[in-house]
Amino acid sequence: MTRARENRALVIDTATTMFCQEGWVTTTMAAVAARAGLTRPTVYRQFADKLDLLDACIVSALRRDETVPVRETTEYQAMGHGDRATRIRAAASWLSAAHLRSAAIQHVLDQAAVTDDDAAILRDQREQTRWAEVRWALTLILGEEPADEHVDSMWMLASRNAWLRLVGDRGWTPDRWERWFVAQTTAALDQVDAV
Repeated sequence: MTRARENRALVIDTATTMFCQEGWVTTTMAAVAARAGLTRPTVYRQFADKLDLLDACIVSALRRDETVPVRETTEYQAMGHGDRATRIRAAASWLSAAHLRSAAIQHVLDQAAVTDDDAAILRDQREQTRWAEVRWALTLILGEEPADEHVDSMWMLASRNAWLRLVGDRGWTPDRWERWFVAQTTAALDQVDAV
């Protein structure tokens, strides 16, 4: 690994910790540089500004292995194999792991969007992307293209906000959240079948 890549990884790890512990407003580029033991110019060579750095932290959290596209991972592909119950359980497992890695850092973008117009635009773009990803996953689960209203339902059910409220605020374990998600998704898809 080159020095620049090592520095980038160090800054992302440091910034992720700081953003999650201290929030959007308190975390500054200078503070991240200091805690990482790097100069500010070194950090700015890698990231244009604080929002660019936050976005890099989110991307890093979302992608466990940057060499394999998410849709090509074994865990993601499992949503397309077996009966519907097996597919839904695979979706719950994959989503729980994704939320464990990324919900807290993505929530920082939600915080930033309150006061920063560029952050609000980025958050909205990321939510459009998440909607498209939910559509893709739901297509795997159903074996056919879902209607928009069904994607909307799953998009809300699978949101990091629901995860953070239940796991973070209410103290649910990830296993309990997965059981809840399976039950809610099964009920929602059963209603789709009944229509």
